[in-house]
Amino acid sequence: MIDRWTKFRRGVRSYLKLRGIDRYLILERVSRKENSIAHLMGLLTFYLSLSMLLPLFVAIWYQEDVRPWIFPILLTLIIGTCLLIRYRPHERIRPTEAMFVIGCGWLYVMAIGAIPYLGYGMGMIDALFESMSGFTTTGSSIIIDLNAWPLSLLFWRSFTQWLGGAGIILIFVSIFPMLGVGGRNLARGELSGGFEVHNFTLRIKDEIKKFHVIFMALSAILVLLLLLTGIGLYDSLVVMFSTISTGGFSPHPESIAHYNNAILEWIVIIFMILGSTSFYLHYQVVKKRQIRQYLANSEFVYYLAIILAASTIVLLSVFNTDLSNLESNIRTSMFQVVSLMSSTGFASVDFSLWNDAMAFLLLALIIVGGCSGSTAGGLKIGRFKITLGFIHSCLYKAVHPRAIFMIKLDGRPLKEDTVTSMVAVLICYVATALIGAAFLILLGIEPDVSLSAVITTLSNCGPALGALGPMGTFGGLPDAAKIILTLTMWIGRLEFISVLVILTPVFWKDLFRYQEKN
Repeated sequence: MIDRWTKFRRGVRSYLKLRGIDRYLILERVSRKENSIAHLMGLLTFYLSLSMLLPLFVAIWYQEDVRPWIFPILLTLIIGTCLLIRYRPHERIRPTEAMFVIGCGWLYVMAIGAIPYLGYGMGMIDALFESMSGFTTTGSSIIIDLNAWPLSLLFWRSFTQWLGGAGIILIFVSIFPMLGVGGRNLARGELSGGFEVHNFTLRIKDEIKKFHVIFMALSAILVLLLLLTGIGLYDSLVVMFSTISTGGFSPHPESIAHYNNAILEWIVIIFMILGSTSFYLHYQVVKKRQIRQYLANSEFVYYLAIILAASTIVLLSVFNTDLSNLESNIRTSMFQVVSLMSSTGFASVDFSLWNDAMAFLLLALIIVGGCSGSTAGGLKIGRFKITLGFIHSCLYKAVHPRAIFMIKLDGRPLKEDTVTSMVAVLICYVATALIGAAFLILLGIEPDVSLSAVITTLSNCGPALGALGPMGTFGGLPDAAKIILTLTMWIGRLEFISVLVILTPVFWKDLFRYQEKN
């Protein structure tokens, strides 16, 4: 199959032949090598350079120093262009190449995204932490005084979450199904059409485009609704970036509580739920034009049920029998439950001041997370449902050894490999949380704060307990702790199995063997 570059080169050659200068054709002398990894990294770098133009315009509009933006834009533009000119992709991208780009590409993007922070005087480790928190849609921050930083940098901070959310959808559709850990099997069966494990089919590329159209459409609707609340264009964009991506960064120290706007909070609640719902499910609703498709999905129904139950518990426990401001109490309870369960991390009140029972409940919600195939973090509702089914099958077979017990989701039987991968992710989550917390405790951090910090970063949520709560920051932690939590954000975003695959020797052996052949 002739790629676009070859067609372009032949067109230029034909045109120049007519002018009699074919012997001096520069493009003919450029021999493009086949290297999918280099080509995809070039695309990634080039798109990042274009993305940085937005905060540059913000800096110009607010008359801020634009020099911290000029260097990273030029750097990424040059690197990206050189890689795209020098390398072209193979006709089929192999799983090892795709997983390398996704796993190591996230670290690469984090490093580039940290350059603007460095330009404005932030330390190296803090800049990497903040950048990783943005691109993984975690929302944990080391910035102590938000008002001391330029608006363009705060804009970029939230925009990275929106970019990360779009990247998560790409991973959900294309990469995780190769490993059996993603939301494709959890989000009501398979994608329409075929999916070939060993390459990106045209069908999958079409699905990615459709999912991103839905993502951008929801973003546009949310911006318009936020503008109607009267908070202004800048705040509307920043809140939209952090809401639809379930990221949680805010340009104000008080988070959403800064606006003191009931209508805005209800809008954010709705879109936090939409952002943490499977985008495959959104796609089915749009495709079939049937709202009832939401209620036909057991994971989504369970998600809403848990939100309502947890909100009721918070309402009765925190606000007791106070009926003087019922709407405000209901809104506050639901906002915090949805915010943490969707892994957004916004705060309308300082919930770290609530009693210990509520702290435990909110931490449990952070662990559970949202729906599979969404931008939400956590272990996901579907994965918990399958794990409970697995436990039930083990108990059933203990009583009836010869029985055949099929674990089903929405009436469809799941493959054994799918169930095994779900349980493996759960085990990896618990093991990583315990190991990470142990390291933080050795650094002198309180046990409860250490465990909550690791859990909230693994679940890509944001706020933890104690001094790391919604009105606090991670800025006071030792540098070693920040490095550990940066890694847990990365591991949690890639859902463990992807990271473990990348760390295996057989992965690198296969990757290098294939690269040497080409």
